[in-house]
Amino acid sequence: MLHFITDFADQAVMLPVMVTVVLIMAVYGWWRGALVWALTAVAMLAVMLLLKIAGLYYAAIERTTIISPSGHVAAACMVYGGLLVLLGQRYFRRFPVLMLVPLSGIGIAVACTRVALHTHTLFEVVTGGVVGCAAGFALGRACGPVPQRLWFYLLPVVACVAALFHGAHLGIEGAIRCMFMPRRISA
Repeated sequence: MLHFITDFADQAVMLPVMVTVVLIMAVYGWWRGALVWALTAVAMLAVMLLLKIAGLYYAAIERTTIISPSGHVAAACMVYGGLLVLLGQRYFRRFPVLMLVPLSGIGIAVACTRVALHTHTLFEVVTGGVVGCAAGFALGRACGPVPQRLWFYLLPVVACVAALFHGAHLGIEGAIRCMFMPRRISA
């Protein structure tokens, strides 16, 4: 069951879902939403990449275990949490801080699976959750009103894309380590 849940947040699922959301928003003609979604997704992925690279270098310098913030948690917060925030946007206008409820709820669910599977530490899932919640919060604040009819297309297609790619794994963590792991740091 833990693998079933965590696989919905693998980058092999998240990347196609992120692209699908942008495409549906653009095809529907909601350019502001498409642009904000795309920029937020790219920014979140860039921050996570930089944090993972920093963790590799820190581990090499300090000769300690590698610190690798959870991309699963960050992506789940931004994508699934962000969709929930956009769906309930009219409720969050008055009290924007309440957006943290769906964002952190998604994050906690995925974080628990990552820790239980021994793939990340508590610090790593919290770091990923903070990045993902910040991205989801930015979506909720910057997207503006969502055209109501968009939901009739967006949610079913996102669910189908997530189900289609569920169980696939990209192995991005290994690729990052191969590309950016310091060979040797001299003291």
